[in-house]
Amino acid sequence: CGGGDRGGDGEAFRSTTDGAAGDTPHSPTVDTLFRALRGSDAVKGGWNPLFFLLPPPLARIALPALVSQFASALLSYCSLLTSGLPAGVPAEAVPAAARAADAAADVGSRWVGDMYEAVMAEAQMLRRRLHRQREALDAMRTFSPKEAARERSGYWGAFVVSLGLDSAAQRRCTALLDELNAHSLASLCVRAASASAVVTQLDEPHGLLALLRDAAQHAEWEGPPPSAAFGDVRAVFGEALEHIYEYIGVKVVFGDLRNEILLGLYVPSPAGARITGPLRSLDAELGALHALLPAEVPRRRVLTHIFRAMCTALEAVLLDPLPVRDFAVDEARLFIHDLSLLKEFFIAVNERGEPQGVLPYEVDECAGSLYVLLRMMATPSDEIARQYAEHKRFGDDQDFVHLAAKLLAKRTDEAARHWRASNS
Repeated sequence: CGGGDRGGDGEAFRSTTDGAAGDTPHSPTVDTLFRALRGSDAVKGGWNPLFFLLPPPLARIALPALVSQFASALLSYCSLLTSGLPAGVPAEAVPAAARAADAAADVGSRWVGDMYEAVMAEAQMLRRRLHRQREALDAMRTFSPKEAARERSGYWGAFVVSLGLDSAAQRRCTALLDELNAHSLASLCVRAASASAVVTQLDEPHGLLALLRDAAQHAEWEGPPPSAAFGDVRAVFGEALEHIYEYIGVKVVFGDLRNEILLGLYVPSPAGARITGPLRSLDAELGALHALLPAEVPRRRVLTHIFRAMCTALEAVLLDPLPVRDFAVDEARLFIHDLSLLKEFFIAVNERGEPQGVLPYEVDECAGSLYVLLRMMATPSDEIARQYAEHKRFGDDQDFVHLAAKLLAKRTDEAARHWRASNS
């Protein structure tokens, strides 16, 4: 299971299937992983018969080593799964104590002493890596239209850039785009399909977790079963899989559709640049998703994260402080209609009224902040300022307070200017 994703997509996550109809495209490392976990091509034909022939005292001795071996193999695959994805903190910026802990965990994972502790240390090391990778996603999500729009702000923008005053923002934009474009949608979907296949084989009724429970029962193990360690590793693997889904959503919206959404949506006017254009581009982008992710669960998770990223990007566009996006109160009806189109696109109800994409309750959950913002955008500034003062005085509804402050900070009417003067 070793190796890495070198130079973008790499060899480790090129799609393969067994050739049977309806198989999920997945990485060949999945097959390698389960050969390592099972000891042969079938759960019932590998270590399982030999182990269950052991008397309980010998089985109790062998069980912890088996569990640690399986857990370590799964962690190695988890590390491969997330390799090559950007991390929010460079390795040299990680505190020395954390680097030492990582190094100790790496050495411990090769040790044959206390296997349980070594596996847990390795899992903790992977959790730290996932935390840094989530920081990188947060930076990409806040890739602001204001910074991006400087590239197309006309003669004044060209003059500012020529003076070198915009270089930091330009470098940030370029770095983020390079990271988002380092992996193709197809290779990321193969990662998601591969990890989903692993989860299915772990969790199915006769999968590896059930097998480990049976093994602990055969060994007459007392107290917490050694398979609890494997359960912790399974949780880390679930976090890594969710991170892949989330990364796909951010890449599609903030990378592939950057021009259509961050730069072009509602410019030069809301009526002339509606969301129908980005939706056509998104439809083309996702055309191969059914082939790449034929299983329903990973496909829905990817679609949910793409919709979540779309909501985040739409909120950033509506709050963009550039003058070209100084929207009037009566234009809020266009934005509300566009959000309805966006929801219909992602829910994708069939002729029987069944959602084929994101589930309606998840749509409402992802768009919760947008609902508040759109109602606010249809409200005059003096009324928003009054509600802002009331909520802030009582310390409630901090989401409203946060959005109201951003909206009033970008509006140019007299009530908004008076609010800014009073709250500066």
